[in-house]
Amino acid sequence: MSKFRPMHLFLLLIPLLTLSGCATNPATKSSDFVMMSEQEELALGQKAAAEVSKAMTLLDDQDPLVRYVDSVGQKLATVSDRPELFYRFHVVDNAEINAFALPGGYIYIHRGLLTHLNSEAELAAVLGHEIGHVTARHAVKQYSKAKAYQLGAMITSIFIPVPQAAGMLSDLVATAVIRGYGREAELQADELSIRYITRAGYDPHATIAILKTLKRLEDIDKLEKTDAGDKAEKYHGAFSTHPETEKRIKEAVAEAAHMQHATGIINRGAILAAVDGYPYGDSPADGAVVGRRFLHPELGIQLRFPENWVITNTPSVLRARLRRQDAYFQMQLKELRKRQSAAEVLQTMFPKRRLSMLPGGAQSGMPFAHAHVRMSAPHVSQAMIDAYLFLKGSRAYLLAMWSKRDDFSNYQRDFSDIAHSFRNYDAKRDGGVPRIALYRWHANDSWEKLAMRHHHILGRFTAAKLAVLNGMDRSEQPQAGQVIKTVQ
Repeated sequence: MSKFRPMHLFLLLIPLLTLSGCATNPATKSSDFVMMSEQEELALGQKAAAEVSKAMTLLDDQDPLVRYVDSVGQKLATVSDRPELFYRFHVVDNAEINAFALPGGYIYIHRGLLTHLNSEAELAAVLGHEIGHVTARHAVKQYSKAKAYQLGAMITSIFIPVPQAAGMLSDLVATAVIRGYGREAELQADELSIRYITRAGYDPHATIAILKTLKRLEDIDKLEKTDAGDKAEKYHGAFSTHPETEKRIKEAVAEAAHMQHATGIINRGAILAAVDGYPYGDSPADGAVVGRRFLHPELGIQLRFPENWVITNTPSVLRARLRRQDAYFQMQLKELRKRQSAAEVLQTMFPKRRLSMLPGGAQSGMPFAHAHVRMSAPHVSQAMIDAYLFLKGSRAYLLAMWSKRDDFSNYQRDFSDIAHSFRNYDAKRDGGVPRIALYRWHANDSWEKLAMRHHHILGRFTAAKLAVLNGMDRSEQPQAGQVIKTVQ
């Protein structure tokens, strides 16, 4: 019997690749290389959707906002190139400006993006784009490329074993949520969106409006980072690997120009009514930045920052930085397994030889420990850290504030003010998270006046954020009597 060689294995696999690698794309009618049947695609989507439901907080299917999104999405689904699929539309309950699609018809739009839409036609444009990813089988093509690479690695490593690709399902979800499906796929999804919203009777020019909003949000994000002294990065979310926003706007304009006769549904009032009363940014479950304060109604805590501190809230940690200064803040939550004093917990979180304990006490009914720590910290290699550890039931809150050791005395007043503002949350006294509210524009109004009226609730650039919330530049103004979205 002759020796079995890798080439023999490759030849045996050719029929398999031939059988599973050729399929007609439902949207483009072109031949695509794919390595799964439609049934496998639907099963893959179902598994990926289960991962998303575990990793993300979704609004209940019976929530009025979800039902509204679903009603618009189903109109588009029926005129898409795969109307036989059951499409499921979900709202992710967070502030991200994002939307994504999974194979088989699972569509997700984040509440943060929803609140920045200014017509039902714009909502249709976003959902149409994500439906386009499903109808053109972009996830399946991406998965097939990864599968082919894995198979190729297996063939070439018969005698030199290498680990096989793992976690492809998780990678697929991450690709959809974080990076999108690549430039060519995003452009194709834009084209399909215009096709579907026109078929459904919506104004195709809405695509231009939402892309302009994304560009304005990108500009504000850059402005905030550079103003704070941080490195400006490209816009986050699934749109980060889309073609440059300005290029997408121009291409959408050119596509819409072919449909100038198509003047369809805009329905601005419906989207305003749908988002009225919903949180503007983070949900109460994640806490929220309100001007110079941070509130967390569910944890029952709040604190305030001095002027010129830039605050950033993430699901795992609260961060802040003194504008254009090398002075930083970070708050983390630690779940305790046993009863310990505040000093004992604090000592477990830092090397003892670098920790100098200071007098502690109690504040707002919470015991706390206080220490100075000499060690490296983010952005500062030779740092002095001002650390406070507060106990509240089975939870410990670490407030760490730091700067360069030589400059530490310059910031101690701010550090002390922040720590001493930490207290229990009271809804009547401290208010709630910022929410969308409808307002009728008056002849003498301006974005700056609205920002001042609401005490710059969205921070230093509240006026610009209110303008973009309503699909405008700061230099533009609504007509007197027009209903707009504000935040309060």
